[in-house]
Amino acid sequence: MKKTLLLALAALASMHFVKAQTKQVTVDANDALNNNTKIVAQTSIGQIFFTGHQLGTGYSYPSAGIFRAWTDQPIGSANYYYDGVTNGTINFSVRADGQGYFAGNLGIGTTVPQGKVEINNNSYTDASQLIVSGAEATRYYGVMGITVPSGHTVLSLGVRSNNTNYFETLNLVNDNVGIGTKNPDQKLSVNGTIHSKSVLIDLNGWSDYVLKNDYQLRPLSDVKNYIDQNQHLPEVPSEQEMIKKGLDVGEMNKLLIKKVEELTLYLIDEHKEKEKQEAINNKQQEQIDQLNKRIELLSNKIK
Repeated sequence: MKKTLLLALAALASMHFVKAQTKQVTVDANDALNNNTKIVAQTSIGQIFFTGHQLGTGYSYPSAGIFRAWTDQPIGSANYYYDGVTNGTINFSVRADGQGYFAGNLGIGTTVPQGKVEINNNSYTDASQLIVSGAEATRYYGVMGITVPSGHTVLSLGVRSNNTNYFETLNLVNDNVGIGTKNPDQKLSVNGTIHSKSVLIDLNGWSDYVLKNDYQLRPLSDVKNYIDQNQHLPEVPSEQEMIKKGLDVGEMNKLLIKKVEELTLYLIDEHKEKEKQEAINNKQQEQIDQLNKRIELLSNKIK
């Protein structure tokens, strides 16, 4: 008890020396063993301050808030410092130079964080956002937010300028990724141009069956009739279909190769016909030459 009273008197003396507004210091012992002994300090404006290793709210206080530390003047009255034991495990520390350490999970808006950092604004519609800002002159912010619009879980990454204009760059919506779009309808939806050195597409089959001997090549007359009626090649989607459904790059490449192979077969057939016709023409020319020689002989005899 004597130790407690001495501590109380020391605290009273230090507070009186530092600031004259200290009004009252009492010692409250709640049991015979003094296990619950505590020092109660009361001032006119609710401030407590200890000199030396400091713990308290300082002389000046903010208009709203629980804790504030000024770091530009480390020896000022509002510099907060608590010195505990010299050994043991450090789980939390904050230094006046801006460095800090936190050993457990950090929860913002939640008391039970499930990971090292969890942000929760307790709303199913509004975004929980993590914002990283650049230089003050540029006023650009990197934004990561999570929302649940219309029952869809959305993870979005974007850039905000001047804290007003928001440019979404990446959205993850129910296993679909959207770049430049809020509503990706496929595993990857891009609203813009993709620039790549190469693109690898997995395919199920290819069009080389066209070159097999049992392939029935459509007669060119049938192809002409189809084009006259539909204004596009057989099996090739029409302009209206392409605009409505878009272009399947893999399937279209298969179809284009098929048409190239069919065209090659048409050219081969045409070349065969041309060779036949040339053989016929050559034979006919030989016959003509022979007839001309006979005519010339007959003409000479008549003379």
